[in-house]
Order: sequence, then structure tokens, then C-alpha cells
Amino acid sequence: MKAHSTVLQAYRLMLADDVSTDPSEYTDSKTFYKTYMRYFQGTIDCGNSITSSMKRHLPCYNTNDTVGYKTLNRSGKVAYNWFDDGQFGLQNGSLVLVENYQGRLWISVDINGFNNKPNIWGADLFTFEVLDSGLTAMGSTNTTYKDTDEYCNKDKSSSFNGIACTKKAIDDPDYFKKIVKELKL
Repeated sequence: MKAHSTVLQAYRLMLADDVSTDPSEYTDSKTFYKTYMRYFQGTIDCGNSITSSMKRHLPCYNTNDTVGYKTLNRSGKVAYNWFDDGQFGLQNGSLVLVENYQGRLWISVDINGFNNKPNIWGADLFTFEVLDSGLTAMGSTNTTYKDTDEYCNKDKSSSFNGIACTKKAIDDPDYFKKIVKELKL
């Protein structure tokens, strides 16, 4: 809930300042994150990829990391290009990752930063989509990945498994207790 509130507040501040949230207006896909990052305090700019030479204490996702983020059932690795259009760390240790692809804009939040486990979509990594209606939890009706039976199910093997768990995590106050038990974290 805290991560949702934080990214939503920054998004609303952008709108209040009449700053565009339309992905098509950011012709260089890596420029949106810099604009969005200005609406947070005390950020660490991770750029659009982290090299192995950067210090590991940063909350940033190192695209050279051989493990990376895992899908909800842990059988697959989430493609790094979901997070290659900019990322920044927040004061609370969480990490915001941006993907701007073909007129769609997704904002993911690793609630405890990349250097802290479990690094699993739907366990500590949650994705939102920018729609005309605003910043929307993935798994909601109008989002690209709305089918929670397919995309938030520990028994499925989709390469996007876990992406739609954001809606469940927001709506179910016991979500984290359940996911810890189901995944044996």
C-alpha cells in the first residue's frame, strides 16, 4: 500500500503541474523516468541500466545480474527489458523501474530494492500501467495483463506470471501473508 501511495502521489503531482504522462510524448523512451523522478524526494538515479562496476549497496537492478527478477512460480526470469527505460531508488530503499514501449508505459516498484530478496514479480515487485484513467494497478480490468488467473498464479508458467498481482495485493489485506505462505518465503 505504501509503494502504491508513493508512486500514485508522484503521478498526481505530475498531472497537477500539467506535465504530460502520455508515453507517446516521450519520443526517447528513457526520458519519462527522469521527469517522473523529479516528483520524489531524495532519489538515487540508477539510469537505464546498471553496470557491474556500480556499488552493490544501491537498491538498483543490475541488468548484468545473472539471476535478476523471477516470475511468480520462480521457473522463469523476467526479461530485463521490462526495466530498461530508467530506474531510481527511493529513500525508503524501494526501487522504481520504468518501461515505455510502443505507446504503453509501465511503472514497477520493488518494495525492498533489488539487493533484498525475494525479487519475485508478485512478492516484492509490483507493476502499474499508465492509462487514460490514470496510474492503474496491473491486474485491473483495463490493463494489458488483467487475467490474474494466468498472470498471478503460482501454478502457471507464463513469462509474465506475477505481473497482475498488483491488483490483488492492493485489494486483499491478507495478500502478503498468503503469498509468503504459498511461496514458502
